[in-house]
Amino acid sequence: MKTVLLLMLAMILAPGCGKKADPKPWSSVVPKRIVDLRGVSREGRLLLEWTAPKENTDKSALLNLAEFKILRSEGNLVGDECRGCGQSPKVVHEMKIEGKAEEARGKKMSVLFEDLEPRKVYVFTVVPVNRRGDSGSASNPVQVYWDYAPQQPTAVRAEPGDKKTDLSWDPVEGASGYNVYRREEGGAYPLTPLNRDPLRATQYRDLGVENEKKYYYSVRALRRVVKTDVEGKGSSELALIPTDLIPPSAPAGLVAVALKEGVELTWIRNREPDLSGYNVYRRKVGEQAYAKLNEAPVPKETYLDRGAEVGQEYDYVVTAVDKAPRRNESSYSEEARIKYIYQ
Repeated sequence: MKTVLLLMLAMILAPGCGKKADPKPWSSVVPKRIVDLRGVSREGRLLLEWTAPKENTDKSALLNLAEFKILRSEGNLVGDECRGCGQSPKVVHEMKIEGKAEEARGKKMSVLFEDLEPRKVYVFTVVPVNRRGDSGSASNPVQVYWDYAPQQPTAVRAEPGDKKTDLSWDPVEGASGYNVYRREEGGAYPLTPLNRDPLRATQYRDLGVENEKKYYYSVRALRRVVKTDVEGKGSSELALIPTDLIPPSAPAGLVAVALKEGVELTWIRNREPDLSGYNVYRRKVGEQAYAKLNEAPVPKETYLDRGAEVGQEYDYVVTAVDKAPRRNESSYSEEARIKYIYQ
């Protein structure tokens, strides 16, 4: 019996089949290093952004992320150089993960700093920490050169168009560029401007809008401080609604035929997707102005003029109308002349 017990104990303690390495201590399995930390100025504040890691250093799924620690060191900006940089960084903010830790994997993270001082140089890093309190390596460093922000732009003007808006504003003294922001009604301005790179000109055309939808715009000036674009406060916002200003094309192929009931008009159907219908116009030969015959747009490509007088000669034209609030109307079609005689 004693021999059997010893044999069972030996089997339990024996190394498992296919084992490749010794188990790693928990302290060595930490969140992967963040490599995409960046810092941008937003209305006199600094926005830090990064992506939460998805894995641990051993490539296992990161399911126990607890927080991010933001570290900062600073020095004085003298000319274009930093005096005193290279000091040991200190933790200036701890961002706790709210909700389920696994839901934070791969998500964009951000934090705003409002305590930066003019004529300073800051270096930021971010460290991920798991629930056991084990820290990953510090992220890529971000160096920020800071100074006073420029004044906000004034005299901002906007002109709505068809699926576009055109903005312009007066130059700001000392500005090296501009950012344009847009929000929808009931929403907030996003952290990212419409323009990909700082605008050098004092104008911008927005082609990412829909007609008959209300938008709000604000413009912010930038001041280049060594390698950092410090952004100032936004201008007073402007509200505008892009509007469909383009009429349909003129109908083609208009033909007039005399029938017992009146003059029948037919034409080729327009292809515009926002077409509402057609207007029909008539005048006696020799008259200058056309008179519209229909009250509401004619929905089909045919119309019977029951008011034509027998023996009278007429000119007819047709226009196309769209569904825009302005009810954009095309130019006249080619004339169809007919003398109304029916036997």
